[in-house]
Amino acid sequence: MPWFWRKKLAFAGKHCYVTGGSSGLGLALSEYLASQGAQVTIVARDVKKLEEAKSRIETHRISETQKIVAISADLTRQADSARAYQDAIAQQGGLEPESVFLCAGHARPGFFVEADESDLRSGLDGTYWVSAWTAQVAGKTMMAAQRGGRIVFVGSFLALTTFVGYAGYAPGKYALKEYLLYNIDVHLYLPAGILSPNYEVENRTKPDITKKIEEGDTPMTPEDCVKCLIDGLERGYFQITNDFITGILRVASRGNAPGNNIFWDTCLVVIAAVDDRLLKSKVYRATHAERMKLPSSQGQ
Repeated sequence: MPWFWRKKLAFAGKHCYVTGGSSGLGLALSEYLASQGAQVTIVARDVKKLEEAKSRIETHRISETQKIVAISADLTRQADSARAYQDAIAQQGGLEPESVFLCAGHARPGFFVEADESDLRSGLDGTYWVSAWTAQVAGKTMMAAQRGGRIVFVGSFLALTTFVGYAGYAPGKYALKEYLLYNIDVHLYLPAGILSPNYEVENRTKPDITKKIEEGDTPMTPEDCVKCLIDGLERGYFQITNDFITGILRVASRGNAPGNNIFWDTCLVVIAAVDDRLLKSKVYRATHAERMKLPSSQGQ
């Protein structure tokens, strides 16, 4: 029972591969892994940010023999993702990643009816493809080596439910739940708001109604998110959440996904029966209030 025991994860000497490692959760996680003695590879697009992140991560090493590698790649493309992964193995002296953390991604909130083709394609690029291609090459490599491994998807609260403003973001995050592969441990981390550069960017386009629905969510620092993530991994949880509300949505929508703890999950299922109605009521009230501001022809 994962609720009653936990297995301390040993990262020392292991190769950890982190996408989106130049900022936010990915950077904080990479700093933590370096402090645990891991060989860390970070992958992102911006070369300048990568170099700055690499320097920061190196200050957390416990040994100068630890290699911190930074690779620039467009992870929305299959070929680039595969190339980055193989480059990482080569630069780490042939050491294949044992743990792969898929932190890369972005959101550009907006109204679905106002979105153009590039907006919606960007939504899937920034949530699904940016993780899918790396998960594919990582899975193939781990299977060929027959040593197992760990792939951790960073999803979102919006992988469990969605509401107005996230039509281009939520579908890709939900699709990440489909990846289960042989003896490779697969985990899905489902945080709510994270205080990161991407959070600031998404707020620039976020509709007022979306902000209203989210006003009860207090974003967490990347460092606090790392603590929740590692704690969940050590407890063996498949779906890892940060807060009580997301936990309720986890049990209410998990389908055939593995549970975390039979006793606690049963309690949450009972609570979810009531809380689901409260959430829908909140979304309805916010949507209704916004509709009343529109001209009658637009509000229909």
